[in-house]
This record gives sequence, C-alpha cells and structure tokens, in this order.
Amino acid sequence: MNSINWDHVKDFFKPREFDDPHYPGSGKNFNGALFAKLYSLRKRTGWPIITHYGVGGCIDVDGRWGHSPNSYHLLKNGGACDFHFDTDADPRKQYRMVEEALFGGIGVYYTWLWDGKLLPIAFHVDDRPRIQRWVCRNKGEYLYLLGR
Repeated sequence: MNSINWDHVKDFFKPREFDDPHYPGSGKNFNGALFAKLYSLRKRTGWPIITHYGVGGCIDVDGRWGHSPNSYHLLKNGGACDFHFDTDADPRKQYRMVEEALFGGIGVYYTWLWDGKLLPIAFHVDDRPRIQRWVCRNKGEYLYLLGR
C-alpha cells in the first residue's frame, strides 16, 4: 500500500478526513493508491468531496463501525471511503465521474442522510483488485450489478 505525502495535498484534504473517529490520527494510514484516485477525482470535477469519516466511513481500525470482517474499510485492508460531493450536478453525472476514476469497488447509496437531509446520491469507493459495483436500495438491501 502506497503512503500519502500529506504535505502535498493540503489544498483538498486533511488526514483527519479519513480518520476512524475512535482513533484520531488514523487517517494518516489511509490507502495511498485509493487516495490518489480520490484526489484526482476532486481535481477533475472541481467538486468538493465530503468524506463520511465521522460515522466510520473511511478507516475502521478495529471493526467497531459495523463493517463486515473482510470490509475494505478495515485498516488492515487499507480503508475505503464513503462520501458525497458538494455539488448540484445531476446524480448520473456524479456517478459517471466516479466510474471514470477507475475504483475497484463502487457502491451507490440513495438512502444516506447528511445533516438530517437525504442525499441525492452518495458513494462507497475502495481499491479492491477485482471490479464490483452495487446499489443499496434500502438499509441492508443490496443489488450487485457487476463483479468478476
């Protein structure tokens, strides 16, 4: 797993935006290859990326956030990133931009709230070696669209 040189990325992200809230500073251990794709996505779109680290949506150090035992969120697997864009762009365009970033895993969520409001679309991305795509229809109800 590549490390991140945080001195070069202060313009878009801070390490704490990838922390497990139970372990301040853990975001410094976030997967460098995944981070590079997120950084590139942010540069390419011009849309701020709001990570969901505060609810365990990035690194999960010890599995206390309810992720499965093999989740890419787990620190041992490098971390994943749940996020939404700060944009009014059409959700289809947002998805297209995420897909073009070539993440291994992409989950699409239409049920997540942020500041008490339903998000039009939100994402899970990870750096798994095999392609997987899914949509969460309701809490716990997943439709897997693609995988190999």
